[in-house]
Amino acid sequence: MHSKHLESFVAVVEAGSFSAAAEPLYVSRTALIQQINLLEQHVGFQLLTRSNKGIRLTAAGQEFYEGAKLIIETSHSVMRRCLALDEASRDTVRIGSLPNFTPILLAEICRQYNLRYPQIRLQFVEYPLDSYFKNFVDGKFDLTTEYMSGYFFDNKDFQFAKLTEDKHCCGMSRSHHLAKKNKIKLSDLRGEKLILYAKGITRADDMLREYISKHEPEARIIDISHYNSSLPLICELEGCILIYYSMYWKSFPTLVTKAVDWDFPIDIGLGYKTNPRPAVKKFIELAKEIYSL
Repeated sequence: MHSKHLESFVAVVEAGSFSAAAEPLYVSRTALIQQINLLEQHVGFQLLTRSNKGIRLTAAGQEFYEGAKLIIETSHSVMRRCLALDEASRDTVRIGSLPNFTPILLAEICRQYNLRYPQIRLQFVEYPLDSYFKNFVDGKFDLTTEYMSGYFFDNKDFQFAKLTEDKHCCGMSRSHHLAKKNKIKLSDLRGEKLILYAKGITRADDMLREYISKHEPEARIIDISHYNSSLPLICELEGCILIYYSMYWKSFPTLVTKAVDWDFPIDIGLGYKTNPRPAVKKFIELAKEIYSL
């Protein structure tokens, strides 16, 4: 309905700086600056002046800011009305998915759900991680994908249904000197370049980060905000080790996946809004029934 760059622009103006706006948008400061630069190129005039003291709207930028807010609100209003009409005509459970990851648990849940509730439609909607939770908050989908169990669910407006647990693994190129080992020990990571979720996304990754930093401080951790298809190539070209969840090893088929000797349990399950619609509640109840701990 409208460019996400408009929302980024409004967020920067209202936050007063790129840094302050980046965190709630789940995007890096650099990426946010690039979005605004592209927006300015697209419209053909300068929206913001930048200085060491922060950002300031130009005269054209002030007018554009007021119009952007109106466009966004109108777009959201239209979408809310359309979603309400769609749900009234046919109940739908919308499941948010992420690129480059193959859902493991959902296949069986969806199969049994379709058998039990054939009148309810299941719909998968895909968003990258940098906008995933924002779209969830905005009501674009009802259930988070099965492995996103981060700090987000400390919010009382949202719940997390734990279905099972997983553990970390290490992925590397076939030419990596550790690729022939049966299991990776913590000491093997000494001096290695490790690709890991940035701090604040999942508890298990943050615990592992602290553990590595304490016991193998020579290991270099490279932060990422989301997984993408370029990571295996980076591992190949730069000799990096990707640390991810073992149940999703098929999502990186070109990497050699190795088990590890440390244990930081990872909660796997479904996130949803508190007091979900009946169709969503039925999905969650069925999931718990199938994967009861």
